[in-house]
Amino acid sequence: MSAVPVDVQQAPEPVPARRAPVVRADMGPTVGVLGAVAVLGLPLGALWAWLAPAEIVVRSAHAATPGAVVPLVGQDEHRFDDMATFLLLGLATGILTGAALWMLRRRRGPLVLLAAVLGSLIAGWLAMRTGLWLVAARYPDLASTGAPFPRPPVLESAWVIITQPFGVAVAYCIATAWNGTDDLT
Repeated sequence: MSAVPVDVQQAPEPVPARRAPVVRADMGPTVGVLGAVAVLGLPLGALWAWLAPAEIVVRSAHAATPGAVVPLVGQDEHRFDDMATFLLLGLATGILTGAALWMLRRRRGPLVLLAAVLGSLIAGWLAMRTGLWLVAARYPDLASTGAPFPRPPVLESAWVIITQPFGVAVAYCIATAWNGTDDLT
């Protein structure tokens, strides 16, 4: 009797069970992430108010522009320094926030990313408003004295608030791309 080859099919390997997306169960931690990230704007604004340099100005006695506020030599660059300080603080906070949120293994996913980005946008706005309020209270108006006086730091554009959400999104997305698994564990 000759041996007849038997067609042996191998059973497919079992697929690891994936965590089904449960939006309702993830909403509580997502709202918590949004609130916690948004509150970061208060100390960030206070830190900016402490670090941002004031611009030393004096009232002009020139006949062509009497009473105009003129910065002293080298002081006009502080407007850029104020904005750059805010941008770098926001970007660093965003990157650190994105990296910290990536460490929450049980809650990784798009909802946490969206909450972190929205919370960072709120934090940037809070930081801007808090910082500007604190520097306005810190530097009194001495324009009538005639002597050089410090002008409070300024943010000349409200677009500076988008650097923190940008940092969060970049850090979280790089961590996601670096991860080799489908379920982000």
